[in-house]
Amino acid sequence: MTDPLEHLRALFIERCRTDLEQLGALEPDHPDIGVIAHRLAGAAGSFGYPEISVAAAVVDDRVRYGPKPTPEEVREMRRAMEKAMAPR
Repeated sequence: MTDPLEHLRALFIERCRTDLEQLGALEPDHPDIGVIAHRLAGAAGSFGYPEISVAAAVVDDRVRYGPKPTPEEVREMRRAMEKAMAPR
């Protein structure tokens, strides 16, 4: 039986690649970090990537409610994304 989410999961991973590139080009306090984190926090768990969801939720909450996310929190979100993109 095929996974009905396989195609959507592949699109999600491709989006992660784009998001990682964008994150690498942004200053630590750029507002787009919050946009990316918010999107990831909501979607990652649905596609089977709870580590991304948890790490992104931390960054999203910090952007929304303060204080600003630490560089380590943003790095943790990036590491979770990189891990998800690694060949299984």
